[in-house]
Amino acid sequence: MFENLFSRKSASPKSDEVPKSLVFASTVALEQALDGSDAAFERYYFALYHCGPEERNDLNVRRTGVQQQFPDKSVRVGSKFILVGEAAFQVVSAYYQALALHGSPEDFRDYASRRHDEIVRRHRVSQSLPVPIDLTEGQLCADPALDFYVCLALSNGQVFQRGS
Repeated sequence: MFENLFSRKSASPKSDEVPKSLVFASTVALEQALDGSDAAFERYYFALYHCGPEERNDLNVRRTGVQQQFPDKSVRVGSKFILVGEAAFQVVSAYYQALALHGSPEDFRDYASRRHDEIVRRHRVSQSLPVPIDLTEGQLCADPALDFYVCLALSNGQVFQRGS
């Protein structure tokens, strides 16, 4: 159905009008790109939690505590770590639950609540398989609808640098 819509060249802006500096990467893609460098990890971490891994805040304190509680559910990535399975679920679900309760504006709280419900469902399904699968923080945070709409907006030329 969408093949004709997206295959038309006439509907897209001229190639010299498309900003070259805008790049989109899903949380899963950012996770797959982790190479042990601090820069790659910080980009990934900010996409998940909207803060840096070194910031002093409740989320990072909780995340470190969960890592200590579940050392076998922590994977080293350079000098940092990612969480998997129950450890990842506890941190990610708590983060989205906090956003659903205290985020602003109300539309964002509604979005965070829906994301929390999806994260709970995704975790339960992954753990109920005959051979349970431990999802990572990035996999739990993944929002395919967001990925689709961002890519659509980029391809439509609706995202650009201010002043362009």
